[in-house]
Amino acid sequence: MVQIYTWAYQDWKTISKETLATIVGLPDGITADDYKAITGEAYVAPTAQAPAQAPTAQATTTSTTN
Repeated sequence: MVQIYTWAYQDWKTISKETLATIVGLPDGITADDYKAITGEAYVAPTAQAPAQAPTAQATTTSTTN
């Protein structure tokens, strides 16, 4: 499989580094060392994003003047 990804990235230009990064560590994917061999750059695992915060309720006040 690594050879196919190498051709797809280097020769055919049909796969991007970002797409390759998504298959690192998958059972049918590639290893971090494979990623480096294919792209020439070290694989950097994505950081976990903090869960989105729920919007906070804002109090609204109304005033009336006479």
